[in-house]
Amino acid sequence: MEMQKEECCAPKRLNFNSQGASCSTLPEAIGDEDEAQSTSANIDGEELVSDLGVPRVGLEFCSEEAVYNFYNKYAKQTGFRVRKGKPQRSRLNKDTITGKYFLCSCQGHKSKKQIEKQTLYKRRDTRTGCEANIKCVVSDGMWKISKVVLEHNHSLEGCLAITHGRADDSCATMTHSTDKTVDEVRTVGEQALVSDVDSSDVPRGTWKIHPMLEHKDTQDLIDHFKNRQIEDPSFFYTAQVKAASGMANFFWRDSRSKIDYEHFGDVLVLDTRTEIKKYGMICAVFWGLNNHRQRIIFGCAFLVDQTVGSLNWLLRSFVEVSCHKPKTIITEVSEEIADALRVVLPETAHCLQFWSILNGFKNLSTLSDRASVGNLFRDCVFHVHSQVEFEFKWNSFIGKYKLHENRWFASLYGMREKWSHAFTKNVFSAGLISIQNNEDARAIFGNLSCKTMTLSQFAQQCEKMAEHMRRKEFLEDMRCEKISANLQSKNPVEKEAERLYTKPIFNMFQKELSNILSLSIEEIGGKATLREFKLTEQGSMNIDTVKFDPSNSTLVCSCGKFESVGILCFHALKVLNFMNIFNIPSRYLLKRWTKSAKDSLPLDSPRTGTARDGGPDNLFMGEFMRQALHVAYMSVNKKRKRKAMAIMKSALEDIAKVPKTE
Repeated sequence: MEMQKEECCAPKRLNFNSQGASCSTLPEAIGDEDEAQSTSANIDGEELVSDLGVPRVGLEFCSEEAVYNFYNKYAKQTGFRVRKGKPQRSRLNKDTITGKYFLCSCQGHKSKKQIEKQTLYKRRDTRTGCEANIKCVVSDGMWKISKVVLEHNHSLEGCLAITHGRADDSCATMTHSTDKTVDEVRTVGEQALVSDVDSSDVPRGTWKIHPMLEHKDTQDLIDHFKNRQIEDPSFFYTAQVKAASGMANFFWRDSRSKIDYEHFGDVLVLDTRTEIKKYGMICAVFWGLNNHRQRIIFGCAFLVDQTVGSLNWLLRSFVEVSCHKPKTIITEVSEEIADALRVVLPETAHCLQFWSILNGFKNLSTLSDRASVGNLFRDCVFHVHSQVEFEFKWNSFIGKYKLHENRWFASLYGMREKWSHAFTKNVFSAGLISIQNNEDARAIFGNLSCKTMTLSQFAQQCEKMAEHMRRKEFLEDMRCEKISANLQSKNPVEKEAERLYTKPIFNMFQKELSNILSLSIEEIGGKATLREFKLTEQGSMNIDTVKFDPSNSTLVCSCGKFESVGILCFHALKVLNFMNIFNIPSRYLLKRWTKSAKDSLPLDSPRTGTARDGGPDNLFMGEFMRQALHVAYMSVNKKRKRKAMAIMKSALEDIAKVPKTE
């Protein structure tokens, strides 16, 4: 029998410049470079899901189960059942699997012994010697399809009829496992490209039945994104089609979000609490704080589920279009998010917000006095100055309420370095970890959860809310330029802070400055090059220490206020006052909190583009577009716009005078 074998169709990655135009294609390691070829796909058509589900040489998976689930999905659509062949093992180590076949259930024939065996009931023999199969080779833990035979020697309809009546049928189990097979489609403008198959470990208990996403709803959303790209050439969107369910994940961000992230992307919040009720999907939002401590949006996504696979894809999509990786990312309590972050952003600090931890108290029905428990728990979160103090208060708390056997608190303790101030005080979070009130902790798009809203309508509402936030930011910018704050003293430090900081940040600083009156200070040792002070707050048992280096005005306080929030604490300000220093050392003036935070390009942002993207021309184009975007968004009034256009016109004339041969 002639065996059919599909050619290798290794995916490629498509790179885009700042205008969304295709720059170049590069073969991925998933397939052989010599055999790699571009595979186009039409995201508008329903053929996409079925085409992506067909086995082909070169596809890679992270586990045997992922391969089995992928082939099962194809078998279910085609009309046959799957069984596993015997594994091929290494000659040097019998425990190491080097390859395996996944076969049609009609493969082979019964042996003579099986046929002659006397049984009470004779089962129908379905073996036909069918040679349809896929073969995988295993290397470095990855399962790669090396051989594909698609042709069967029997009626597929008949095979399907047999499997329908079986509870242990390989296809019947797919309702809980097919989501592990993901086909990725990258979409920019009219272009789409099939990407690699991603096999993710999906927790068994998190499967959710979703209403089917209608083709028209998907097309409307994509049409909306295309229109946005016409209006905003730097608008970016990408989609990931889930072949198992016909659903899709989407991520997008506009040019303003790109600019905002360059300035304020040091701290990133991933909020996944908003549900799109019509489809049971998640609206995930990346957001942060601007220099007025207002929320700003860095990107949005629609997710089919909150599995590791979907979150891996989402984080990769965000990182690929960002100028830098965040220093800190803040999320809700989620094992799936934590697993995805360890893979995609291993060097980024991961912290948990207080509101997310408090949600767990709802499930503690055994605790009668939750308010009292909550107050004591807050001490473990905020009112601890060292890890030793945390351990003491935590053990006292657990012992008082007899929570030694409580699994939720045991799990929480295991994550203590992500939420307790004793562990996070040296992690810059812009003060977001300590948000406690419901207003500040609300889901950013929580009030959009309308039961009848389609995806395109939901996306448009997200964009309207983002524009509303930007209008508020503009008004606050104007207010900062016109209105001076009321100074409470003649202290030059206060006057300098009022001149440099935005109003909300100055208010925070002014409160710290006023609190130095309640502190007593005592020098407790040190050398000429490093002096140490003990500070005690009146009416409090808390003692903080500040180390000060006179040679460069370096301050290190045990409370960690500057490291976590970005402004000097009243302990450090007390030491400066004691040392007769009446200005804020420049190293303690974070530009992200100043009035001029957006007036120039961030110096520490890497250049957009690399040699891999097509050489110096693309590097120049990416950087030029980056600077042009900043100029455009700085031109907030008619005078600035006229100035920008005049400079652009002059630049065109001057460049035209330079000979091209030079």
